Amino acid sequence: MRILHLSKYYPPEPGGIEHIVACQAEGAQSAGHDVTVVCGAGPGKAGPESIEELRGVRVVRLPTYAVIWSQPIIKGYLKHSASSADIVHVHHPNPLADIAALTRVTAPVVITHHSDVRRQRLIRPFYMPLVRAVHRKASAIAVPTRSHVTISNELRGFEDKCHIIPFGVDEARFSPGEVERPAPFGAFGDRPVGLFVGRLANYKGLDVLVNAVRGTELAVVIVGAGELGRWLEQKIKRLGVESNVSLAGAVSARELPDYYRAAAYFVLPSTTPAEMFGVCLAEAMACGTPIITTALKTGVREVNAPGEVGLEVQPGDATGLREAMEKLAGDSALRREMGLKARKRVEDRFTLRGMIDAHLRLYTEILSAA
Repeated sequence: MRILHLSKYYPPEPGGIEHIVACQAEGAQSAGHDVTVVCGAGPGKAGPESIEELRGVRVVRLPTYAVIWSQPIIKGYLKHSASSADIVHVHHPNPLADIAALTRVTAPVVITHHSDVRRQRLIRPFYMPLVRAVHRKASAIAVPTRSHVTISNELRGFEDKCHIIPFGVDEARFSPGEVERPAPFGAFGDRPVGLFVGRLANYKGLDVLVNAVRGTELAVVIVGAGELGRWLEQKIKRLGVESNVSLAGAVSARELPDYYRAAAYFVLPSTTPAEMFGVCLAEAMACGTPIITTALKTGVREVNAPGEVGLEVQPGDATGLREAMEKLAGDSALRREMGLKARKRVEDRFTLRGMIDAHLRLYTEILSAA
């Protein structure tokens, strides 16, 4: 089977969508399929186009001249989207991929609906006709949780096309185990340390997190980079919580599992529905680490099972978050119990192999019915 993925970017460019695209592409390739990804080279990377092979996947990286309302302007995207693939997989939201699917693609189209367009409210009325046209053309729409369907405006009327295929993680790579604490944990001695992993962006609730640890003995390591990096440094100094918070910056894929293993618990204090799933939650759970999330009406609530594998607080509630962190930090038996259940939940619901196999079955069904 020849499979073409249309994505904004691809690793090593960071991002949750990019990570999922790579997992799907590499998984299909390892199963014996011919896989190509068309993507932009990255924000501000306007050099010549390149074609490389990464872990067996053919990656076409194209010049990216600008990013307008989160949409990269990519030279040659439409041309390279006109391929002889058997299946074309569009990762939404991505208006350029939508246009390509409508104007250049003759093969069956599968869409992974990662989220609605939320932040770019001004362009939403203009974008919606394009979204609905692509959804009408699509043979199937994959969503990682039922919540993606129930809270989406863009999927209204297309519910019958939706297939629930949870995002998965490599449970062999992300697994429980004793490790030597990574360097950013060192400043906290033997204290139980919480962990955040993600892009340093407004919707992640990092302001709530640093407010939650103020005036406490709580310790947290923050892994990630992004537009709020400098602001976060200043916020930590202004609140006087340098002894509570360690900024680790970006961490390599090789090192990341050790961070999850070293953490007493994982915390994702996101405040808006822009947080639709949180692959980092499944990664932490696979390592046997209990989690703390917020009660968003998104797929986050389907990853966590509050009271079983972790705790849940209201978005934006620094006091509630502090209490949840103190509860896990102060109760090693509860952490062990929740960690075991967290690992089992991943094995049952959120494995990489399960995600890959479900997509390949969906492709085969579509081609058989064509």
